[in-house]
Amino acid sequence: MKKIDVLNNYSIRSKLLMIYLFCVLIPMIVTNSIVYLTIKSNAVKEQRINMDHTIDRVKYDLGAVLDDCVLVSNHLHSDIILNDFITERYNNLLEYYERYNYLLQNNVINYYYNSQHVYQVTVYTDNNTISDSSNFRKLTSEIRESEWYRQFQSNRKAMTISVYYDKEKENSPSTNTARTISITRKLDNFGDKNENILKIDLDYNVIRKNILKEKMVDNLYVCNKNYILFSNNVSDIKLKEFDTINNIEEKGIKLNDFFRFKVANEEWNIVITADEVNPLSKIVEKKEILFGLIIFNLLLPTIIIVGVSYSIGDRVRLLSLYLGKVENEEFHTIDCNNGMDEIGNLIRSYNLMVLRIKELIEVVFKRDTEKQRLELAKKQAELKSLQSQVNPHFMFNTLESIRMRSLIKGEAETAGIIENLSILLRTTINWGEDYITIEDEMLFVENYLKIQKYRFGDKLSSSFYIMEDCKNIRIPKLSILSFVENACVHGIEAVSHNASINVAVFKDENSLFIEIFDTGIGIEENKLNRIRTMLQDVKIDMLNSSKSTGVLNTYMRLQTYCNNNMKFEINSKLKEGTEVTIQIYIDESKQASKGVNVGNYY
Repeated sequence: MKKIDVLNNYSIRSKLLMIYLFCVLIPMIVTNSIVYLTIKSNAVKEQRINMDHTIDRVKYDLGAVLDDCVLVSNHLHSDIILNDFITERYNNLLEYYERYNYLLQNNVINYYYNSQHVYQVTVYTDNNTISDSSNFRKLTSEIRESEWYRQFQSNRKAMTISVYYDKEKENSPSTNTARTISITRKLDNFGDKNENILKIDLDYNVIRKNILKEKMVDNLYVCNKNYILFSNNVSDIKLKEFDTINNIEEKGIKLNDFFRFKVANEEWNIVITADEVNPLSKIVEKKEILFGLIIFNLLLPTIIIVGVSYSIGDRVRLLSLYLGKVENEEFHTIDCNNGMDEIGNLIRSYNLMVLRIKELIEVVFKRDTEKQRLELAKKQAELKSLQSQVNPHFMFNTLESIRMRSLIKGEAETAGIIENLSILLRTTINWGEDYITIEDEMLFVENYLKIQKYRFGDKLSSSFYIMEDCKNIRIPKLSILSFVENACVHGIEAVSHNASINVAVFKDENSLFIEIFDTGIGIEENKLNRIRTMLQDVKIDMLNSSKSTGVLNTYMRLQTYCNNNMKFEINSKLKEGTEVTIQIYIDESKQASKGVNVGNYY
């Protein structure tokens, strides 16, 4: 049950959102993800099977082409008529052409052009008595420097497959490419007296057409160690040399296999690169189905949840708003379409409650107002009583006459003391404004101690520390002076040694601190405990019976000033001195304006 109770801490809209997330959205996402991954896995398997089949077909086609060309080379290698023709030494061109015509009549070479995979058959010989033609050529130094001849010489096998770019074919009208793949071998079946080489050029276009027959969006490459021999993504290859294998386009899926030509010690790689299958793209192509799935699985539940959320959430939020007004003693009925559900019943019950409360307020309002008026009058009377306790009445005219007489007689020190006394008395009598700044209060303290200094002489010393930020804070008038006066009368007067009075005013972020410390006679422990006990439950009628009138008076004024939000401590040791600490809690955010009363912060 405790786990279920935790849900009570969430708003109704949050609960509806949880239902939508965990009962609609997340299950839908998980289910669709599983279906998508299954479809993708099957599509990838199918893609790889198709790629394997493509490679098998390419390997078969390449094998058929090369086997056909090898068969032609084997026949020519064992043809004794051809061997006699290229090894015989001719005395003149006439004799050579007679034998050449005989060779053509017997159709020894032209017969093999019936193979659709053979583009050109050429025999190269170092017999310099023959004349160059389309099928027979002398082995010149230029030919020996050609690419196919160097590849042939570097290979130790019976046959060599040469891959090169034949620049002689660039402008040939009979072909659209200069790319050439040739099978070369020595014609040494009847002896190697002469250097005779058979070169059969494969029909590049035939093989390329077989590659292009593979109708696929993937990239298909047939490569040797260095070059891309065939590819299905090249449309125009005329006058273009073979690309290197670095130009193979890398994609998400790469399948690699090889075709080995054992006789020539040659191995070709067959590479297919393809993008990973994305079944989602096929679904996106069918927009009607996609929009239907979105509306059925996502949009429709969302609309229903949002509608229910607004139906419940708005009325609950409105009810919460008006209940908050009740906390602020504002009683208003809710005017809206309540509905017939449980929330509607709550709103109707709330309206009935507000009407009953208004009736009760009208009945008791006058009685409460009268009671408050009487309490306020009582507070004002108490405050006036407190003020009258500290309002001494002196004869200012008399003091002024004495001061003038002292000046005439040259007694400047006496005149200054009388002037300070007059200022203090005027301040105590004038209660027009009970709150003054700490800076002004400290001026009164200084004037008072000057008068006491005149009395005690060098026996009395004093020191003050007022934080700059505290000078403009307002406190009750004479709240510091009363404790300083108490220290002089009860502390300093009773000792024969030198003594001091120290006053410090400072604050932190939350509180104002006032400390008054003297090194006078101190207070006995029993008397100190009585004072503390009296301060815990101070009442105005104590002022008439207590001997500590100044302390009680100031304490009560400070409590009234800060709405009892104050901490007061008095500590003392006999023959060592007394320390009074006042901590008034303030609101730092309201202290920015100059001259604000601390007590008004609360």
